[in-house]
Amino acid sequence: MPSMTSVKYSNAKFRKIALICGISVAAVILVAVGIYFLIHNGVFYKKTDTDGKSYELTPEMQETVSETAFHRGYMFSGTVRLLSENRLMDPWVLSWYVIPGTTRSVPAMESAYVDSFDQVLLLESYVKDGKRSKAESLIKAIDDYLIDSSGYLLAFRKADDLAYGSDRKKAESCEQNEDQAYLLLSEPPVSMKATTGYLRALLDYYDKWGSSSTLDKIKTLAGKVFTYGDQTSYRAADQMAMPTPIPVTEKSLITPMPDDTENTLPEGSEKKKDQLLSLTGTELAAMDLEAMRRAAILLPEYKEKYEETVRIVKEGKISGDLPLYAWMYTSGGYMYYTGSQTNVDLVSSLYVMVHLAEIGQFDDEGYAWISQQIYNTGFLYTSYDMMSGDPSSDVESSEGYALVLYLSVIKGDDHLFSATYNAMMRNYATLSTSDALYTFFRNIPESRISVYARENLLMELILK
Repeated sequence: MPSMTSVKYSNAKFRKIALICGISVAAVILVAVGIYFLIHNGVFYKKTDTDGKSYELTPEMQETVSETAFHRGYMFSGTVRLLSENRLMDPWVLSWYVIPGTTRSVPAMESAYVDSFDQVLLLESYVKDGKRSKAESLIKAIDDYLIDSSGYLLAFRKADDLAYGSDRKKAESCEQNEDQAYLLLSEPPVSMKATTGYLRALLDYYDKWGSSSTLDKIKTLAGKVFTYGDQTSYRAADQMAMPTPIPVTEKSLITPMPDDTENTLPEGSEKKKDQLLSLTGTELAAMDLEAMRRAAILLPEYKEKYEETVRIVKEGKISGDLPLYAWMYTSGGYMYYTGSQTNVDLVSSLYVMVHLAEIGQFDDEGYAWISQQIYNTGFLYTSYDMMSGDPSSDVESSEGYALVLYLSVIKGDDHLFSATYNAMMRNYATLSTSDALYTFFRNIPESRISVYARENLLMELILK
């Protein structure tokens, strides 16, 4: 019979061995987790340089922001809460939401659509903020639901087709606030603007975390953009598009006119107040030139195609007197406006200006013109007359302010930044009881307050 001393000694030895084994196993697991973390975050992956650029606020710009009621972070969370979480739309954001009034006769309203470009901006926000899991979830959702069989992003999807939960309680809809082209389309077309925006977001994701699968996705998408960049784009027009008159300055191209506007309506679409104009060509505002420049670094065989696209975009400027830009470039020339009036869309022109500024190709004429609109009147409007250069709409362009603000950041222009930022802050919600608190809003008819994803997500990217 062994002594009690020997039994105690044996138990102590066993516990010691077990402890050592446990520590060893834990160490192995910890090392394995660490290696997985390093691999997952691209530490051992040798990334290809895409020459990505970023533009930061100057100290003076930072001071301008800090002296106001703007709350960093709260705007983003408030936007996502209103347009995603409260609408049961995660991971998507709806295009817009109208705040309810104080009585039952003034109910809340919400968009029936998920705009693909808004989702791209949301993805960019996640990437910029380092929220990798959120970014990956959204990339998967975009790939699963927003990309058509040809590999391009669709312009939109109906919210009901993407929402989770069949018992989702929706607010009322309102066609007046929707993109009129969407209402005329029975099926969503592809969007080159959303596609090139997605290309940029993937490039930024790759630069931050890197992975061979992301690089493969970038190369595939870039190849489609460069090879099949001419796409059919749609715009609502109040009447059949008329030939663009020759401007009083140097332009000599005539806009092509469809033979029959009825034929531009997709089969199954109802004819409403607005006609739908569709043209195939290069949509100038959709050409994210910085994304294409970076993609051409990865795919040098497309360098000439990139340079040709830059030329087409630059030459789409209307004139020195009105340095806004055409909507499309087609085989017959530039299409400057749609409808029966010579109204040029401001926002699409501003996207062209931003894309040119990012690659250092934006001219002084255009920058001076847009600066004068801010300095002289303090307001931007949705459209301008091509002949006179005067506003042809009395609707403020909320998205336009955000784009001009970004232009000022690219240029490092503290004065334009301050003036534009103050213009935006006119529509920044600070009432503590408002559902729109800490978000930028739009005033819409009947004194309603609407929160749109577009300018809030743009401002999140600019001011982050």
